Amino acid sequence: MNDKVKKDLVILIALIVVCAICARYFAKGETLEEYAKAGITDNSVTEAAGMENSDSVSEAIDELKRNDQKDMVENDSSVTSTDKDTENNSDLTEQAAEKTSNAVTDANVNEANDISQNSPPYSDEFDISDNFYYEPLSDDVISRITGISYVDNPNISLDDLRYLSLLYVDFNGDTKHGEMICNKSIAQDLLEIFYELYNNDYRLESVKLIDEFDGDDTKSMLANNTSCFNYRVVEGSKKLSNHAYGLAVDINPFYNPYITYKDGVTKISPAGSEAYADRTLDFPYKIDENDLAYKLFTQHGFKWGGNWNSVKDYQHFERSN
Repeated sequence: MNDKVKKDLVILIALIVVCAICARYFAKGETLEEYAKAGITDNSVTEAAGMENSDSVSEAIDELKRNDQKDMVENDSSVTSTDKDTENNSDLTEQAAEKTSNAVTDANVNEANDISQNSPPYSDEFDISDNFYYEPLSDDVISRITGISYVDNPNISLDDLRYLSLLYVDFNGDTKHGEMICNKSIAQDLLEIFYELYNNDYRLESVKLIDEFDGDDTKSMLANNTSCFNYRVVEGSKKLSNHAYGLAVDINPFYNPYITYKDGVTKISPAGSEAYADRTLDFPYKIDENDLAYKLFTQHGFKWGGNWNSVKDYQHFERSN
């Protein structure tokens, strides 16, 4: 072998050695055969490609790429499905909320309809609770009032009247049972008014049938008794009072007296209530335009005797028949 051939052979071997060293360096210390085997036995490649015994590195890599693309497609499909599920759940939630809202609305409407259907302007019987109610006069009540507050007459019959049961708070702050007889046309109004007075701790000294005072209006006023029906005339006249029709109510009359001005003479009833005739003074149980009773009665269409000119009847609220 001549020198030129030897020289070329040495150079070739040197190049092979250098290439081998470089290949090992880039393969991180592994031979190409070891690198290929390691790649094939790797779990992610093996499971993706399904080729545990393959000798082809390129086939494993191609299969891995295809599997990655498949995973990407499946992930996209999963996201889309999740989005659809979220959207469907949102729709179901909105539908459920709408159904609940509609159910509540329907219930409120039905309740309102029930109230409106069962609450006429007045009826033979109407009650707010066991203690607040009105009803036609019973035989017992008729026997109690006949010949006292009620007498046979052509103006009002027993059928035109109603018995009203109520609770009130007396001057000591105690809850008491009260009773009243009134015209059936204002029975529901009075029930609602006295219900509000009771709930607001409005003080009434006494609420009894005027028959407890022998039908005597003066005696009832002296006892500061709140009352309604009494078949009688207006004091000092022959004209029937609105009390005779059960259309007038006197509230705490001793502290809210009846005052007349006749022939230059001022008369205050009942006797002993003169201290409460001056309405510029402040004192308990005074009825004026800031008083709750005044506000409730006027809201229900009653007129107040304290606004009259020829007389002043500060205890008195009435309504037309």
